[in-house]
Amino acid sequence: MKSVTMMWILIFGLVLTACGDGSTTQPEQDAGDLSTEQQTELVAAALSENQGGVGEDIATVSRAAGGNLEQHTQAPGDPHGYTVSVTIDFFDTEGNLQQAYDPDTTDRIDYQSLVQGHITNGVGFFRELQLDNQSDFTVEDIISQYVRINGSHTNYSSYSRTQPLTNADVRFQLDSELTLTEVAVDLKAPDSFPESGTTEGSLSGSYERTTPNRERQHEFNFHFIATYIGNNTAEVELDNGTVFIVHLDSGSVQH
Repeated sequence: MKSVTMMWILIFGLVLTACGDGSTTQPEQDAGDLSTEQQTELVAAALSENQGGVGEDIATVSRAAGGNLEQHTQAPGDPHGYTVSVTIDFFDTEGNLQQAYDPDTTDRIDYQSLVQGHITNGVGFFRELQLDNQSDFTVEDIISQYVRINGSHTNYSSYSRTQPLTNADVRFQLDSELTLTEVAVDLKAPDSFPESGTTEGSLSGSYERTTPNRERQHEFNFHFIATYIGNNTAEVELDNGTVFIVHLDSGSVQH
């Protein structure tokens, strides 16, 4: 879980870094939405499984619904600086709480996960990183072939580093809220990509890059809705009316 969360943060930073460095000696203020291309890249990462998006949550809760529970808790003091916790409750077809997963009678699970951490004076890619990532899902109809997933995924990330060679000071902040509605997954399929349902999301944040000669700032806030259409794909529409397809396995985009 931590590795894909980190991947999502790195992709976000790389997308915003691509805003360009420029060479003017005057401070520059660029406030407003990202370009359509940058919005597209961020949404694709937010949806895909292998880039730390909500697709990883869908895969995890689908495995839990199939009996692969992956319950674990990492206490404060973890060498990576994070606290990771997962809680799963099990219910039968009558809604009665169960003490453990039963492959014959468990029909619903409530799944909650939390990843939190704050690293300062870090080594490597990050100088400072703060992360608060929470997921809360209900998976129903486990006894049938198709499960229904409803719930939310929220993420707050802030990050700072000094870029090599340029010594530029880079900072970014990301807030994301993703809501899953009636997302259907076939438990008998070899993968866990949704067949139907929607993910609706809001992404907001800021990016700052400062050198002795230039200050560059971007702020953004936009919304999207993704409709799962099978074949490992989702159709996405942005606020500005742009529609595109995201391949959920790779995170690639098709216009």
